Amino acid sequence: MQKSCASGSTISVLNDEAPAEKIELTCQYPVLSSYAGINYSFNISLQYTGGKDPKTFDLKATVPQGFNYTISPGYGEGSEIRAIRLDPTKAYPESIKLNITPYIWKIPAPGSYPIVFEVSSGDLKSSIQLTAIVTANYDMKMSTPDGRLNTEATAGEEKTFIVKLTNTGTGDLEKVTVESLSTGHPSGWTVTCKPDKIDILKSGESKEIQVVVKPSDKTIAGDYMMTIQAEPEGRYAFTNLEIRVTVMTPTIWGWVGVGIVVLVIIALAVIFIRFGRR
Repeated sequence: MQKSCASGSTISVLNDEAPAEKIELTCQYPVLSSYAGINYSFNISLQYTGGKDPKTFDLKATVPQGFNYTISPGYGEGSEIRAIRLDPTKAYPESIKLNITPYIWKIPAPGSYPIVFEVSSGDLKSSIQLTAIVTANYDMKMSTPDGRLNTEATAGEEKTFIVKLTNTGTGDLEKVTVESLSTGHPSGWTVTCKPDKIDILKSGESKEIQVVVKPSDKTIAGDYMMTIQAEPEGRYAFTNLEIRVTVMTPTIWGWVGVGIVVLVIIALAVIFIRFGRR
């Protein structure tokens, strides 16, 4: 601002108007990405300027359906907060943490989720746009329809049982191989999985696998462990299941055993009778 003097010269006068009152929000990492089911934590700085006295600001976030949020101090292990008192005379900003948590019972689908964080004190308001990106997670589980992890088989004979493969992740699984771990059963056994390859297993989908096991005819009666495993082509997910197989000898050998015992008893009886007459 300039003012003219009587002599015609001008004198410069400084503008002493006070700066406008405002609240600024900044976030160094406004876009976070993680697997479904993981929490997101945004560090937000708040700078209040232009005021004369400290002022209390209410804190609020608007999050997508399926998410909860909490606000806590930026440093230390503080409790959840809903407001913050800011001093305009401080040269440095205050910080808070905005924690975004998906519902435990509902895994969010992959995609971008917008978040709005707001602060307000009367008519003085400000907001910042944030984004949580949910990426697909890949996982699967193998189980049996009835929950049993044991079966019975006869040496030298085939036995079929069922296992269920479920895609428990949020992304589809492609070219899944199902097989028996070669070191998971005794030598000489044959184990076949039908199907042994699945082109695509969609998120949440389950498929039944027929497992045909044939213990060697020389297998001794007893309990044996075998392992069935599954993984997609890229090996970005994996699951396995251990099954206890109780092997029994064939029925014919049981009768042979009974016959041998009977013959031994008859032979002992004959010997006893002969020697008893002498």
